[in-house]
Amino acid sequence: MSSPQYAPPPQQPPAVKKRRGRVLVIAGIAVGAVMLLCCGIGVASIAGKDDKTKTAAVSIPSEHAASATAVATTEPTSTEETPTTAPTATKPAPKPRVYKGRGDDIVEIPPTTDLAVVVFDCRCSSNTVLKSDGPESLLVNEIGAYKGKRWINMADDSQTSQFEIEASGSWTLTLGTVDQLARKAPSGKITGKGDDVVVLGGAATKARITHTKGQSNFVVEAYNLESGQGGLLINEIGGYSGTRPLQAPALVQITADGNWSITPA
Repeated sequence: MSSPQYAPPPQQPPAVKKRRGRVLVIAGIAVGAVMLLCCGIGVASIAGKDDKTKTAAVSIPSEHAASATAVATTEPTSTEETPTTAPTATKPAPKPRVYKGRGDDIVEIPPTTDLAVVVFDCRCSSNTVLKSDGPESLLVNEIGAYKGKRWINMADDSQTSQFEIEASGSWTLTLGTVDQLARKAPSGKITGKGDDVVVLGGAATKARITHTKGQSNFVVEAYNLESGQGGLLINEIGGYSGTRPLQAPALVQITADGNWSITPA
């Protein structure tokens, strides 16, 4: 079988219906002057047929903070103190799961519907493929060594329970939350190389995006963290330089084999 010259773009998740109660947690992310705390991202729907104008709606539920009101008593004969309740400690998020292996394998995980980030690192010499049984399906399809990040369960009603790996060498697969594994760019400006998942801060409405020293697919997808709108911004082969609408703060996924940059414009 001949090896592919470049990888096809990631499959876009199909349009889905909004599911009530879906909460995808992205906790503790400071984005410029905006603090994104304990809220989540759940993609309600993905619409649009134009590859460069596909949009999606991400619902960010309001916080419902419980409050307690202290009631003072004025009974002159009462000397009992009002009992106090110690605050309940917040349970920390589980640490990222790390799986290691060599060659072709199937990695089974506890079924998850949460938006998450996968880091795949393979010291491979031929075809390197990473698939999931979730809606994203084909996550990585490269030739030779690979290291990069991909998101999973972006679409509502998603569920991932296993990964299929095709590799000629040793590999490490790490699965964690967006807060744990995505890169942070509070100012909205960031540079990188290869596949990545980024949380962009700031309040820009457009961004200058470049891709250099790359010969394969260059794909950029972005979803605004406040309005939930977004989708596919760029799908080109090789070098790229241009300005695209990008509403910050945003969660962005980059597919690239070269150097790339995102700068508020």
